[in-house]
Amino acid sequence: MSDNKDNKEWNDREIGALWVNAKQGSNEKYLTGQINGAKVIMFKNKYKDDNPKAPDFRIYKQKDQEEGAAKVAAQEEPEEDLI
Repeated sequence: MSDNKDNKEWNDREIGALWVNAKQGSNEKYLTGQINGAKVIMFKNKYKDDNPKAPDFRIYKQKDQEEGAAKVAAQEEPEEDLI
C-alpha cells in the first residue's frame, strides 16, 4: 500500500521526461524531452572548466523542426529570373 502512495506522489510531482541522444559521428551526448509540455534540449556546459560556479548543464527550448525546415526550404528555392 505504501508503494502505491509513493508512486502517486512521484507521479503528481513529475514535470517532464528526458531521453539520452548521441550526436552522429561524435561521442557527444545530449538530452531531449519535454518539461511542462515544452520541448527542450539539454547540453553539457562546455565552459564549466572556466568557472567552477557555472552550471553543469544548460537547458534550451527546442526549436520547432517544421519551422526550421520551412526556413531551409525557402533559402534553397531558386530565385526567379527578373528578365
